[in-house]
Order: sequence, then C-alpha cells, then structure tokens
Amino acid sequence: MTKKYSDSEKKDKKAALKEITEQLEKSIHEFMNGEKYKNFLNQMSKFHSYSLNNQILIAIQRPEATICASYSGWKSQGRQVKAGERGIKIICPAPYKKEKIKDVIDPKTGKPELLADGNVKREIVEVIIPHFKIGHTFDVSQTEGKPLVELSQQLTGELTDYQKELRDALLQISPVPVSFQPIEGSANGFYSLDKNAITVDSTLSEKQSVKTLIHEIAHATIHNTNIPDAPKDSPTREVQAESIAYVVCQYFGMDVSDYSFGYIAGWSTGKETKELKESLEIIRDTSNDIISKTEQTLTQMQSVKQTVSETIQPKRRGRYM
Repeated sequence: MTKKYSDSEKKDKKAALKEITEQLEKSIHEFMNGEKYKNFLNQMSKFHSYSLNNQILIAIQRPEATICASYSGWKSQGRQVKAGERGIKIICPAPYKKEKIKDVIDPKTGKPELLADGNVKREIVEVIIPHFKIGHTFDVSQTEGKPLVELSQQLTGELTDYQKELRDALLQISPVPVSFQPIEGSANGFYSLDKNAITVDSTLSEKQSVKTLIHEIAHATIHNTNIPDAPKDSPTREVQAESIAYVVCQYFGMDVSDYSFGYIAGWSTGKETKELKESLEIIRDTSNDIISKTEQTLTQMQSVKQTVSETIQPKRRGRYM
C-alpha cells in the first residue's frame, strides 16, 4: 500500500529535494580543478552505474567511499549497516500512476472519434508521472558482516593473460576497426573521422597501447560526425576522451598516475553549469557503456575458455601387457 503524505510533509520533501539538487549543481564548478576533478573521476569509476547526479552527491558527502549499496542491498550480501550510521543522500526515481481523461483517437483516420451527439468520445487512461525522492545508500565502511569477494585485478608489470584478454575484449567492443602500425610524431594513436577507424602506435608498450586504445575508442564512440550534438571544439573533445579513458583505466586497475588534469580549470572557465554538466553526462554515460560492454565480453571469453579447457583433456596412455 502506497503511503500518503500530508501537504506539509510533501512540501518539506520537495524543499529537501530542491536543496540537494542545488547543492550538486553548485559542486560541479567546485570540481573543476586538477586534483578535485581527478578525485571525482575516481568516484565515477567506482560508481559507474550510478547516475551523474548521484555520483556527485556521493563525492560531496563521502569522498572516501569505495563501494555503495542500499540498506537492503547490503543485507542481501550478508552485511548489516552499523548502528548509528547515516546514509549518503541520493536522488531516486519514484514515478507514480495517475488517471487522465483523453480523447479516443480513430486509428484509421488519426482523428478524435465522435459520439452520436457530435461530442468527442473520451476515455480514462492511466499514465505514469515522473517523480523523484531522496533515498539513501551506504558505503561498505559503514557496514559489517560477510567478507566481500575481490572484484578486480591490478594491472602491474607486463600484461598478464587476463590483461591481454582485456585488450582483446576492447578490440571486440570498439565501434570502428582498429589497426596497429608505427605513427610518426608524438601521437600515441588517433581516430580518423574520414576513415572512421582507429590507429594505435605499434611501438608503444603493451600497457600504454591498451590505455591509448581506450582513449581512441572514446573518441570514436562520442565524436563521430554522425552523432547529433557531438562537440565541435577540439579542447572539449580531448577533455571528454581523456576523462573517459581515465575512468575506464581506473576501473580495470590500470596505473593512472601519469594522467594530469591541470588544464581543466582553464577549459571550464566561462562555461555555464548546464554545459559542464552535459560534458560530465557524456563522460559518465560513455565510460559506463565501455565498462559494461567490456565486462560482458570478458565474461563470455572466459566462459568459452573454461569450456574448452574442460572439453580438451589429455588422453591417457594405454597399458601394454
């Protein structure tokens, strides 16, 4: 049964939602300096499936958070929120149904049907009204109970078999063909709009090759000329691609110490909150898409590998009498 709130309670909830929304909008500009921006991207990599608004809210309220879930989510994993812990406020969808009177449209003519008396025939339909409310999530440090399963492997040294599978998975999910060949000059790679293809410098180390591949996949995904509203200025394109590459690399445990975002303050100067948020939305959506597709492909590859390993067993030598 849906809980009914008094007018006063509804007003308070609306005011609280407005306050938290204004807080996150204001914080967007505060994130626009090198170190703060990098820290925010770290949060984005940890919570890539959360909406941008909620990623910002988590970063504001608990910047040290690593893994977040709802109260019931932790409970389902055998963990309990510690007594006295306060949840991290996030914005949750809470759509509701409402009856509405609308004209009955004739499917053949596309016009309203008429009754015998000439009036328009009407019917009552149920529509879903978008609505949001304040919810709560909790960091793992606020819980206790069953140990968590280790989720990721670190990319250190030369590429391991798993890390080579990561590279192969990226090649599979790339939206355009990828080639590896020597590149003159200082560029590690590039995405060609004319050829709609990616080229990665074949002389790069294996790890740098993977990082460059992710950067160029980001370009190919969001800066294709066939994509509506793709940013036209080069600085914005680079900020978006580099940020996406950072989030994806951080998620898969690659060394990101060489990434620097000192130029962010200059790039963001003079930009409206709406414009900055649109870029962050693109970064969030694209990095989440690349991470999700890559993980799915990795799972499929590892499943096939396991099946082959179990199927192909060494033949036993017969015993001669």
